[in-house]
Amino acid sequence: MKISHKIAILFTLLIITTINSQEKLKGNKEVTTENRIISDFNKLEVIDNIDVYLSYNDVQSVNVETDSNLQEAVITEVNNGTLVIKISDKIVRKKTLAVYVKVNKKIQVINSYNSAKIISKNSLAIDSLTINSFDNSDINLKLNSNNVKINSKKSSNLKLEVLSNSITINAEENSNIKGTFDTKEAVFTLLDKASIDLEGSTTFFEIETLGNTSFKGKDFKSEKALVNATNSSNTYINALKTIDIRAKNSAKVYLYSNPQITMTEFFDKAALYKRE
Repeated sequence: MKISHKIAILFTLLIITTINSQEKLKGNKEVTTENRIISDFNKLEVIDNIDVYLSYNDVQSVNVETDSNLQEAVITEVNNGTLVIKISDKIVRKKTLAVYVKVNKKIQVINSYNSAKIISKNSLAIDSLTINSFDNSDINLKLNSNNVKINSKKSSNLKLEVLSNSITINAEENSNIKGTFDTKEAVFTLLDKASIDLEGSTTFFEIETLGNTSFKGKDFKSEKALVNATNSSNTYINALKTIDIRAKNSAKVYLYSNPQITMTEFFDKAALYKRE
């Protein structure tokens, strides 16, 4: 047997052994809560399938609630100002697994991966916040912020209640966003089968929909709107005063209320429907 073949076999056996060892981590059903000592952080990153509950407090803190023999497997560490929450080994059985994080005005970025769940039951008063959601993550947050930016990809799901001066959304790859937004300015971009379903209000609204995306905004009222719709997208929009429509490539725009309409571009099987 050649040396290269032996190395390949040994490498395969090592992978199998590692996977098998990860699969044996099971909770003992004796739940404990552990207060973790951490340094200050301005970013939060949740990497695995963990329920993380956020609340606002001037003093940051982290508490882990899970089976006593699983505490060591729940990693909470701060690296260069980023609080990272992840699992060191695969957990196949647990009675509970939740991490409670108190954040303050220093928090600027929240990242979620690998089916992570991030929840806030009460509103978080944060000046400026960027949310990056990937890999089937679930985010359910209430925010009171001056500026909010949201990037959602890879089938992530977000449910949001936001009071803000400015909201920017980039939604892609089957991601889904629902919620209530009250803001002065909203700028959305939807790509690759992303969908957004909103209610609330804004003074100025700009939206771009591409690639079989869907925006349902019957109950999201804007005074002025700019719509750029292409590639078989569906855009339901409620503009109260003025709307500028640029539609092409079989895009469909459904318009509520009776605004002044400007058709800057409209061709290649685009369609405009008036709705009550």
